[in-house]
Amino acid sequence: MVRILTTLAIAAICACVSKPLPAGQTISIGTSDQGYLHHAVSLPDRGEGYHRLRPREETRYGTATLIEAIERAAKAVADAFPGGYPLRVGDLSNRRGGAHQRHLSHRAGRDADLMFYARDAGGMAADSGSWMRFDRYGLAVRNDRVFSFDEARNWHLVRTLLMDPGARVKWLFCSDDIKARLLRYAARHEPSPQAVFRATWVLHQPGSGATHADHFHVRVGCGPAERTLGCREQAPFWPWHGDRASKEEDHARVAASDGRLVGWLFAEEHPDQSRHVFRGSFGIAPQPATIARRYVD
Repeated sequence: MVRILTTLAIAAICACVSKPLPAGQTISIGTSDQGYLHHAVSLPDRGEGYHRLRPREETRYGTATLIEAIERAAKAVADAFPGGYPLRVGDLSNRRGGAHQRHLSHRAGRDADLMFYARDAGGMAADSGSWMRFDRYGLAVRNDRVFSFDEARNWHLVRTLLMDPGARVKWLFCSDDIKARLLRYAARHEPSPQAVFRATWVLHQPGSGATHADHFHVRVGCGPAERTLGCREQAPFWPWHGDRASKEEDHARVAASDGRLVGWLFAEEHPDQSRHVFRGSFGIAPQPATIARRYVD
């Protein structure tokens, strides 16, 4: 029965492909939670500025868009902050996509987990080495050692991914507390208003499932040509990607006003306010109904 259902699901995905798949071309087919990969690209175990977290596992595959975006972003951080530890890259997808042993998504080569950059108690760059869950104060404890969230490196990773015209980053999932730290840092140090604007939308805590307080989950979108070959993604579609589709759905939460955004960015001066903001109706990131009600990791 399971085999029959799987066959029917693949057949349904294939039905959306309007033309034969080009030989040798990497294509992500279907959605992130119901899809597969055609001629996947492999992420090497090590590259300039990054190491894979699980080098012995085969969950290293993705589209060229995703692989190249990770490589460019890791190199950019390494160049900007020489002497630091490399970015730890977690799961991508299996060679042909499909079901993943640890995730409900990561099935179509458009998802990857990126560990946060960290600092030790002395403020020096530290090797996260694995998953570390950071609290609202930007602190994490592992093996009786205290680490702090490295705002500078993590923001540089975020802004590089978001401003990369070839990356087509759809979402950067992370917790609200992490998002707050990044936007407060960006408000003080980022020279590009466009980078901050994009981050307010794309950084997003999922409406259900894990809060992502221990890593970024980056998801890239489909290009126009890929869509004609069966790549499917949900709204919103960001205008800076050149898509004509709207970035909002009927039930999306409204973006913050300038006044509320400023108050939120500097809520660290008023801890009570920050708690109220995060748990209240303030919606700095869009929350389309399809995302807020159902999220797959």
